Amino acid sequence: MKPQIQILRDCSQWLRQVGPGLALVACVTALALCFNSITGLSAGAIALGFGLCLGNLPFFQGQTQLGLAFASRRLLRCGVVLLGFRLSISELRQSMGWLDVIVVIALVALTLWGVGRICSLFGLSPAFGRLLGVGYAVCGVSAIAAVKPLTDAEEEEVAYAVGVVTLFGTLSMASYPVVGAILEFSPELFGWWAGSAIHDVAQVVATAAMHGDEALETAVIVKLGRVALLGPILIILSFRARREDNGDRSGKTQIVPLFVFGFVLAVAIRSLGVVPADLLGFLDDARKVLLTAAMVGVGALVKFRNLASMGGGPLKAGLMSWLLLAGIALGVAGFVT
Repeated sequence: MKPQIQILRDCSQWLRQVGPGLALVACVTALALCFNSITGLSAGAIALGFGLCLGNLPFFQGQTQLGLAFASRRLLRCGVVLLGFRLSISELRQSMGWLDVIVVIALVALTLWGVGRICSLFGLSPAFGRLLGVGYAVCGVSAIAAVKPLTDAEEEEVAYAVGVVTLFGTLSMASYPVVGAILEFSPELFGWWAGSAIHDVAQVVATAAMHGDEALETAVIVKLGRVALLGPILIILSFRARREDNGDRSGKTQIVPLFVFGFVLAVAIRSLGVVPADLLGFLDDARKVLLTAAMVGVGALVKFRNLASMGGGPLKAGLMSWLLLAGIALGVAGFVT
């Protein structure tokens, strides 16, 4: 019985340490999800903002830190694994031809490279460039959350990347329908443009729906094609992170982190079509809750003084990257349609 008693004692001690922080995370997560349902804004961005404000209050500097760190790391990885259940390769193969696939891959690769170069021009770190790059190229806040554990990015860089992607994603929702109406884009052209350039899936749906059902259907298919590339990107970054890890030459470092393997496995299971629709809905709700909770932890660990020290470089890089992606996506949309 002694080993079991010791395990219970260890669990009790761990809960006492992380309990206050996790309780704070739970409350803020519920609040962020409530605001998301009312406003339609990204739950992750809302949670990050709340966490950023609370984390800089003196009251939350002590006993909540371990729980906040747990949310920003462990809950984040669990949410990324569940993100894989949103992707079905078999369904995408039925909707996209080989030309579509090649074009989407080229678009994502060019966006990642271009955003990285723009960030370097403004003296920003390669880690920030990767975060902003996947945010623009793949699926906004969710992609940033997925890539974060595979970089050495500071919490402030994560917060800034999420803020920039959310800002310009919102501007896309306001500006793309206007441009499409002025230039009289066809539904297919507008759908390809919106699906290729706008960051978050919900933003793509909201924007494309303004141009009709045909544009919406096209945009969603193209957008899911971009999201499907998150798996290969995570694997590539896993190998790169291991190669750049000069501190561990014993060969014990995981080639592919466990959460990346879990993500790929989740995609494979979803693609087999064996998961009931009700369970998929539950898993997607759990994914949203976990990633929202993780963003609370990330935001609460950011200090305003450190965020301010980054200056306006990330915002300028975000603007140039947004314009770059809009131009590339429009050229791609014109080529395909």
